[in-house]
Amino acid sequence: MSDDGQAKPPDPVEQKPDPKPEAPAPPASDAEGKPAPEAEKAEKSEKPDKEEQQHKARGQEEPPDAKRNASDPRNARKLFQDTRALDNAVAAILGDRSIGNVFLTSSIGLVDAGSLGQPGGASHRAVPSGPISTEVIRSVTATFVAPASYDTLRERLRSQWIVLLRGPAGSGRTATALHLLGSECAEGVAKLSPDTSLRNPSGTLTLDDDHGYLLESLEVDQAASLNEYTLGLWQRQLESSRARMIVLVDAGTAMREHELAHYLVDTAQLADGRALVASHFQVQLTVSGKPGQQLDDYPEFGELVEEVVGVTARAHDLADFGRGLSQIVLGQRDIDDLRQSYTRTAESGFREWFDGLGDNEQRAFAIALAVFDGMPLQVVSEAATKLAKAIQAAEVPDRRARVRDVFAVRRLSLVERVHAEITTSVEDSDLGSLTVEVVRYRDRRRPRRVLEHVWREYPEAHQVVRKWLCDLGSSADRQVRTRAGVAVGLLSLSEFDHVRRHVLEPWADIRHDWERQAVIGALRLPMMQPHLQPLINRMLTWWLRGKTATGRRIAAVAVLGTLPIMEPARVLKLLRKAADTDEEAMIIALADSITNLSLDLDRLGLVLEALLSWTLARSIRVRAVGLNCVLQLCTFLEAEVEGSAEPWPGLLRVAEGEHRTAVVELIARAIEAPFFMPETYEVVRRWVNIAQRDEAQREPLGALLVDVVRTTGSRTSLRHNLIRWARGRNGPVDAVVELIAVLDREDHQS
Repeated sequence: MSDDGQAKPPDPVEQKPDPKPEAPAPPASDAEGKPAPEAEKAEKSEKPDKEEQQHKARGQEEPPDAKRNASDPRNARKLFQDTRALDNAVAAILGDRSIGNVFLTSSIGLVDAGSLGQPGGASHRAVPSGPISTEVIRSVTATFVAPASYDTLRERLRSQWIVLLRGPAGSGRTATALHLLGSECAEGVAKLSPDTSLRNPSGTLTLDDDHGYLLESLEVDQAASLNEYTLGLWQRQLESSRARMIVLVDAGTAMREHELAHYLVDTAQLADGRALVASHFQVQLTVSGKPGQQLDDYPEFGELVEEVVGVTARAHDLADFGRGLSQIVLGQRDIDDLRQSYTRTAESGFREWFDGLGDNEQRAFAIALAVFDGMPLQVVSEAATKLAKAIQAAEVPDRRARVRDVFAVRRLSLVERVHAEITTSVEDSDLGSLTVEVVRYRDRRRPRRVLEHVWREYPEAHQVVRKWLCDLGSSADRQVRTRAGVAVGLLSLSEFDHVRRHVLEPWADIRHDWERQAVIGALRLPMMQPHLQPLINRMLTWWLRGKTATGRRIAAVAVLGTLPIMEPARVLKLLRKAADTDEEAMIIALADSITNLSLDLDRLGLVLEALLSWTLARSIRVRAVGLNCVLQLCTFLEAEVEGSAEPWPGLLRVAEGEHRTAVVELIARAIEAPFFMPETYEVVRRWVNIAQRDEAQREPLGALLVDVVRTTGSRTSLRHNLIRWARGRNGPVDAVVELIAVLDREDHQS
């Protein structure tokens, strides 16, 4: 029995598929629905397993219950907060403090999430594998500055259908490829999975007519073995499909250059740096409502622009600098702040500043602030104290020789010493929003520079800092564990495999959602690097092997639904394999992943199609997991609709469009399954209560319920429950009257 009195599904029994999903049978019980004495006795005699003991040790009263988690709308806010914490952590480490106020355009969000849609800045989101939206292509086109080799690249692509574009990272290779493919391929552009193999073109990839394909990174082994014959096969296959492909290759990669010279185009230098700055400056002002502004209209920027362009080698940094100039025009930023972030003088000043910090207390505070920039002062101070103790323990192993003066450093002088400031900010807590005192660097690029400087210049500090971050990944504070994870991810860019073995896998093995959030945070920055994406894909695939719901399998499931690591179709295929389980923690991770995938309207159709398959699977366990995912989508999703006083239930809104048939069928299956029937009816009751407050939802809800009962073939239960809800205290009488009228109208018409 589960903690809410509902029967848990038994072990799976393989059988032929039925037209409707077969719910798991409940265990033996007496006439009143209570468990039989023998079963109750056996249940009490069982010792709690290791995972249950861990949950109790962490302050949780009971182990997780997947169905209860899926049917509680309050958990939607937790899911949103996890995503928000991750985006804020990435924004802080990359130096974009506006990211917390930017939301992706989406009509589907999470219940009580504070705002619809997932938070995040588009500039910090890697382009996922799969179709690239026209919005992304338009964004690239709006700011694109062609490199010197662009005309050659275009002619090669037109004549031979596949091109290897070689150049250093940061030279604008991806933007160049997307712009060219977008202009040459009318039907769309797609990014190939990072582990796509070029060795054998036959059957490895389905090519659509007049589409462009981008492989953003070619692994060293593939590059070394690539030959003219293989590329010739690709050329013929692409030509027959009227499709084109660009493969990006890092500068210095060993290849058979003489043999592949016809396919190889070099883009050794960055495009016109000043033009790139001016392009992003102008576009950002246009987006902010100040069109027609040119960089030349602001001569006071001239000297700074020339200096920055002369010392900055990466296109991304120049684009960020151009946006920074627009922020000065808009009054959002000070020019001195921008100058100290980008100039060579500022770089030498930074090194002098860090090396001149007086002692380990100050260095520990500087490193802790780099990880927790913009967080409450108390959080930063406590983390800095832990790091200072760890540094001291490494330097002075004899505990009897350690001396620490608790009152040696005053807060304000320490903050000033590390070039930071104390200000106020609004923090989103489990109890609501509150104003807190936070500390942050004045230079928004300093957090990343501090961590990279420590990693590059002080190898003796690696183990201490890594262990400190690893411990913080188990923090009960969502923001702390997520920030620790993102900081680990930044450090992993230079030593990914070492971090995988010593931090990521130990976190995953703990089998708790706190550490899983840290794992997700740690993969957020590496998955933006094309050369690391194949490694991450393989790591997740390895973690998913086997039938046992180990911590790594659960972590892999959580990552797949949160980060755009793979194409959605492949993600759903991997999740389907993992769904053959009765482990509660795994079922919760699967439902959360499906929910996160559903928030992207471009992937929603694939998700609903997958759930239609899961809920009719031969395996009872897969069917139960599928129905649990359906229950969570019904509970967690909502949509804001113009003209309505209340947000709509998300699936009700989705049912108004092209996915109506799938939504009706899934709700019907959930409402017919005895193990999910009470919770599904409770969801319908919440929808009816919302319709009571918002008249605009009554007719659409009534029409949806008509389709559901037509699919199930039974109207009696729904009518009975509607009447019962209306007769309750403060019942939704008006909504029920209209809904029953819709049902009656359908009866007369049929």
